[in-house]
Amino acid sequence: MKENASKTNPRLNRIKTVSKVLRAILFAGLIVQTAGMVTFVIVVPFVVMNVGLRSHITFQNCGELACLPFGFMVTLNFFRFFDRLKNGRLFDSETVRHLEIAGKWWIILGIVQIILGAVEAYLFSPKNVNVSGNAIVAGLTIFFVAWLFREAQELQEEQELTV
Repeated sequence: MKENASKTNPRLNRIKTVSKVLRAILFAGLIVQTAGMVTFVIVVPFVVMNVGLRSHITFQNCGELACLPFGFMVTLNFFRFFDRLKNGRLFDSETVRHLEIAGKWWIILGIVQIILGAVEAYLFSPKNVNVSGNAIVAGLTIFFVAWLFREAQELQEEQELTV
């Protein structure tokens, strides 16, 4: 039993180390996204009042800025997820919840991107409109991983009760 504990500790330490690095990267992303959202609040009303959304490029840029809050929520929940991993809480219900929420926000982001792509196609009817469901697939994948974590958490709880 002691041998198993010594194998678990280095693994947990690696998870904590990687989580610290990813958490730092996500924190930088949160700062950049926050700056983008502030830019959206300041710049977009000015652009819409003076130029309008008649330009295809202006519409695309404003659409990307409009997606930032959804991306921010994805990043925030990943940040919280990795923060819990950094603290050694792998199969905790709160840890799994942050991963589930990140998946849901990613799905919402994908839906918003599809709607903006459809509106762009309707308004400007360009020949090459990029409407992709990649964010929805990514969100579903993250949601699936969260489900696996939830199952592992329940298995761990069952094991703790039987021992």
